[in-house]
Amino acid sequence: MNTALAVLALGALTLSALAYVAVCGAVAWRFTTARRAVVPTLPAGARAVRFPARDGRAHLEAWHLRADKERGAVIFVHGKDACRGDELKSPTLALARSLVHAGLSVLMIDLRGHGSSSAARLTYGKRERFDVLGAVDWLNAQGHARVGVLSASMGASAALMAAAEEPAIAALVADSAFADFGRMVERQFRKLSGLPRFFLPGALALARVLTGEDLRRARPIDDARALAGRPVLVVHSEGDRFVPVDDARAIAGAIGAELWTTATDRHIGSFGGDPAAYTQRMLDFFGRHLAVRTDAPLALHERLAA
Repeated sequence: MNTALAVLALGALTLSALAYVAVCGAVAWRFTTARRAVVPTLPAGARAVRFPARDGRAHLEAWHLRADKERGAVIFVHGKDACRGDELKSPTLALARSLVHAGLSVLMIDLRGHGSSSAARLTYGKRERFDVLGAVDWLNAQGHARVGVLSASMGASAALMAAAEEPAIAALVADSAFADFGRMVERQFRKLSGLPRFFLPGALALARVLTGEDLRRARPIDDARALAGRPVLVVHSEGDRFVPVDDARAIAGAIGAELWTTATDRHIGSFGGDPAAYTQRMLDFFGRHLAVRTDAPLALHERLAA
């Protein structure tokens, strides 16, 4: 009788363990798989380009909008499940054209696993930073020794990591970046998965198997400290319920960066809340740090948006 009970108990334990692994595996698969957004039609005046990520593990598709009188260049970097042209949860082509009018060429990239770029698992900046660095390399080859980066959400976290190891990134805007992926996923796990946090350690362990990366080490706050003295503008919606504004304050504090919070409610909400003010802020920031002119281009933005 005792033997039979022991066998039953062992069987139940084995089934429970298998169920736990299966559930965690499904969550890990979902959390490391991007939903590919459809890339818009190639805009007038843009050139489609392709180049490798710096780690050689992905090929990236991008649009290059070249300024007539180039004074610098800015890379646009989107977040999870987005693509070029939709970096700020709203169409960004008018913003890009305003920068071009001011003398800044713009390179709008699809991160790995997104848009038209190579298939890849999400690593929340750990490997996506090499995509940003590949874009820097491409612009360096076009003659740009110093570049700017305008980045959002996961893309902003990847850009912070990239900038920490690449001094050619001379000016960085990080909009809605998370400071610590581990803490972020702890806060959002139940909402995103519908499961208790009991499943989180297993999901992260299996995500490491799928990606080859310990996602808990995606901590842009650590990389931010290496950017002290570099021109960085941290942007965040005060009512962001996904990544709280405290993350922005922590990142800005670690760098000694300029912080701009906006009275908006959603994640990556600042541009959509006031496109004209956001555009002018970008023109002013990159104008100060990449030596471009900032007179009159806002009128162009307003004409394009009309």
